[in-house]
Amino acid sequence: MRDVLNVEMLRQQYRDSGFCVTPPVIPQELLDEANVAAEAVAAGQTDTGLPPKLRERERGNGPQQLVKIAEPHNSSHLLRRLVACPGIWQLAAAVTGARALQVWAVDLFIKRPTDEAPVANIGWHQDGPFAPYWRGDIFTVWVALSAVSADASPLRYVPGSQRLGPLGRTDLFQTDLDAAHIGLPLPDGFHWSEVTAEVAAGGIALHHRDMLHASGPNRSGEPRRSVAIRVRTDRCVMDRDADAARVAHLGDEALAPVVYGDARLFAKPGNRT
Repeated sequence: MRDVLNVEMLRQQYRDSGFCVTPPVIPQELLDEANVAAEAVAAGQTDTGLPPKLRERERGNGPQQLVKIAEPHNSSHLLRRLVACPGIWQLAAAVTGARALQVWAVDLFIKRPTDEAPVANIGWHQDGPFAPYWRGDIFTVWVALSAVSADASPLRYVPGSQRLGPLGRTDLFQTDLDAAHIGLPLPDGFHWSEVTAEVAAGGIALHHRDMLHASGPNRSGEPRRSVAIRVRTDRCVMDRDADAARVAHLGDEALAPVVYGDARLFAKPGNRT
């Protein structure tokens, strides 16, 4: 039996700590299918006839330990279903207080198990500085396709760091997380503490645009699969000077669906500053 959601507790955690972790919210059948679809896209397959937008890998020349694919739902009808899953967005709207939500980017991550040096670490960073063209309320919904235990590369958060504001772009592929922490431009008096976010398969970790987070190696013996869905609320507008290429896909209902509320809230005048 799935855990009962305490929405008020999740709302308070998000407000105070900058993130929250939920019990499973994705139907098991869809979750099973999404895991298969994620591996298919990672293998270069498509059932839409379209490729993903970008494929990246960690630094190094050995076997690929980190699969990172942008817009994987461009290549998979099943991943489009996952991205639009109503249970995710009803909860996200309740936690954030949003009247409407639109997906503006999606990233697939698969971390292969390894006992070697952690070349597939994701370094300490905030999401906001990688999307400076958004003004206002954006956040990330990190969907655990597989169970993320303490040894399966859980997200590592610094509670309260969302109140620091944007610290600038950092190196996502910084494998030495301790060194990356020391090099961050933190204000005097800020107390650094870390927590790990273990997430059940089908659960989500929702975090603020300025939340500092990272992840280490996957020691679990099984692939760790997740999808990071980047979302804007009706309290968000786009910078007038944003590159047109950044907004071209926002009218594509497959790539950038409005997943909650009235789409007209994103179409009224003044939607760009």
